[in-house]
Amino acid sequence: MKKLLLTTALLVFAIQFSYSQAYFSYFQLRELVPQTQSLQPAFIPKGTFTFGLPTAGFLAQSDFKLRDLISKQSGDVNFEVNFDVMLAASAEINTISTDVTANLFHVGYKTKNGAYSLFANARASIDLRYGKDLMEFLANGNSNRIGAEINLSDTRIFANTYHEIGIGHAHKFLEDRLTVGARVKMITGLFHASTAEGASGTLYTNEIDNSWRVSLQNATINTAGLDLLMNSDDYESNATSSYAMSNQNKTVAFDLGAKFKVLDWLTVEAAMNDIGTINWKEQVRNYNTADTTVTISGIQLRGLENSSDSFKDSIQNKFRSNETQKEFSTSLPMKTYLAASLFLTSRDKFTVIAFNNHVFKEIDPSFAVAYNHTVNKFTFGVLGSYRGPQNEVNLGLNLATDIGPMQLYLATDNMLISNKPEQYSKMDFRFGLNLMFGYKKWSSKSDAVDLDSL
Repeated sequence: MKKLLLTTALLVFAIQFSYSQAYFSYFQLRELVPQTQSLQPAFIPKGTFTFGLPTAGFLAQSDFKLRDLISKQSGDVNFEVNFDVMLAASAEINTISTDVTANLFHVGYKTKNGAYSLFANARASIDLRYGKDLMEFLANGNSNRIGAEINLSDTRIFANTYHEIGIGHAHKFLEDRLTVGARVKMITGLFHASTAEGASGTLYTNEIDNSWRVSLQNATINTAGLDLLMNSDDYESNATSSYAMSNQNKTVAFDLGAKFKVLDWLTVEAAMNDIGTINWKEQVRNYNTADTTVTISGIQLRGLENSSDSFKDSIQNKFRSNETQKEFSTSLPMKTYLAASLFLTSRDKFTVIAFNNHVFKEIDPSFAVAYNHTVNKFTFGVLGSYRGPQNEVNLGLNLATDIGPMQLYLATDNMLISNKPEQYSKMDFRFGLNLMFGYKKWSSKSDAVDLDSL
């Protein structure tokens, strides 16, 4: 388990793909960029017909900065992972998250009272949650906890990869003051790894004889698809591609959203995304360790050949482990947005946003304040976001163009990371191209004249 968690933590920063997964700046592009319906289904694009070209977005975030993970000694040219530094930066509960989304296609059509969409995405995420006791153990072993207990029960991992295809519809009510949107998605799960609900473990070191007492409960890691991925030689050459295209790990999920214009200058909205449960049936592997409490007093290694193997065998023989292939279910990591927008003019808007990722069923929101302005054929915005426990403030920006039928957009929640990335704990980026037609059909006459004059 220790090796698995450490490898996962290092992988997160090695791939640099971007626990919050908020995409605050991307959210601010709203009706301008049709793909933002993945964050708020009640968004209605401005163009009559939209065709989205394949795009990608990524986000990486942790509760510590990059400089807390990797450091080097004075005069040394090599960087190293320093757990003592990470321990000093750790809170009682810490998280690491990555999220990668590839929009394979998006087709949208706007009507007089709403809009329809057809879309397909490939998505991958890794969420790791761990307590300070784990970092204490990685940094100092049990040397600082003689006569005390190290609690590893806060350690959780949830990794998910799947593709989805779906349809969406948004409709206006109450003389266009209320907009309600929903998306229905057929999801096919590909690769998964997670710790079982209620998994816990503790380590107690006796101060008299230094023996260890290890207790494990619900120590199961459920996986799907990983055996196919890591042991591909044991399968037919086309097994991986066939599994990726279609398998039995299917479910139906929903996105729901609503916007309400309270006053002409004030709009409030809410969205709940990824509501559903994946039933993992194919390529399932469960790695189980029976509930147990054992005492490890050590063994005599002097004079033994392969003493390290002997120690390893002695430890393993004290635990009863097995591998099964039982089906299991996991909820999708639901994400919620709450926002209120103040319109100073038709071209100027302030927004306050709150976001929460429910992957571990906790309420730990992030917040942002944003401003967007439209000028000529460009809409741009700036944004400040806040998240703990590092009390980190990020500055983001977004941009969308309307140059003929071609639309270019990009958004990031932390544009300062390109200068000194080691000082920040979050990076994200969304970009793409759309073909949009029929913008003027839905604009007022004065707006259309104004656009032609620019």
